Amino acid sequence: MMLPLPAKALYIFLLAHQHDASSSTRRCFLDSIICATTVVVLVNTDAATAADDVSPFMTSSDPLYLARPIGIGKGDGNNSTKARPSAPIEFLIPATRVGLYIYQLSSIVEELAQLREDSSTVSSAAANTKSVLVEQLEKLLLSPPSFITSTDPTVTRGDPYNNMPPLIGELAVQQQKQKERKEQSMNDIGMAPQLFEVGELMGERIQWSRLVQAERKREEASEVRRAMNIYTTNLNFDKNKYVYSGSKEEKKKLVREDRLPSATEVIRSDLDARDLHRNEVQTKLEDVRAEYLYQKGVGLEDLSELVVLLKETKLALDSWFGFIPDEDIKLALEAVKREQQT
Repeated sequence: MMLPLPAKALYIFLLAHQHDASSSTRRCFLDSIICATTVVVLVNTDAATAADDVSPFMTSSDPLYLARPIGIGKGDGNNSTKARPSAPIEFLIPATRVGLYIYQLSSIVEELAQLREDSSTVSSAAANTKSVLVEQLEKLLLSPPSFITSTDPTVTRGDPYNNMPPLIGELAVQQQKQKERKEQSMNDIGMAPQLFEVGELMGERIQWSRLVQAERKREEASEVRRAMNIYTTNLNFDKNKYVYSGSKEEKKKLVREDRLPSATEVIRSDLDARDLHRNEVQTKLEDVRAEYLYQKGVGLEDLSELVVLLKETKLALDSWFGFIPDEDIKLALEAVKREQQT
């Protein structure tokens, strides 16, 4: 099932392309349409404005429905509360290469499919174009380019327990959570839950270590996954506050019900949404390759499924890029275009 686009979606356009033996590189450019919103930490806003900042995976009954993380290092004054989480441009370049690759694949397949449908085109020029396109598609799918170079940054996973020894790290995290609860006016949760919290954190730490090891193995098996993880694992979040777009009444209700999310929970929700889109991109690309190998065995008679799969891949890709500030995307694309020209 396809995941829905976030309210602020990224759109990628193919500006120009060529199909000849000497130039198979398609020049692509990513641009985004992002509507500006005016939201301040824990302030009231109208429903239309709030809808632009919520995750498509949340429902109105979810306490994270109107919560959005804040980035750091950008903006000042009131603008600092509107900054979207981001990482330095160099961390976005590998994922941008993946994006251009996907749109290049899609353009080739769509043109091949169009040539198939246009039965009146039987000229030698058309036959030569088809041959070149098939050759390009074969190379891109079976011998894809590297999306990560030796000079690119790497995946970075900070230890949420600050590399402290067992128990000491858990106690430090518990103190941080108590601080967040105090800031969110949640001081009346009782002593018993706090006593059990350290034990729960110890179990979470063991689980976290297992998840990190498993993810490293998946990254080794998929450069697409690793390229996108380079960006998401280096995002800069404000760990002390977040934007809440609901009303004061909604906030008070969540506080009374002990359901107001912490900054950590909001950040985790944001990362989960990004990872869902990343997984969709990786899975769809694997499906594209499998479908191509099947069609290759029957003479590329029907490319309709390939066209659909690549459209779904682009949709997931747009969703992933939709979380990223548009100016950062433009800068990353300019960097990749310079690479292509050298």
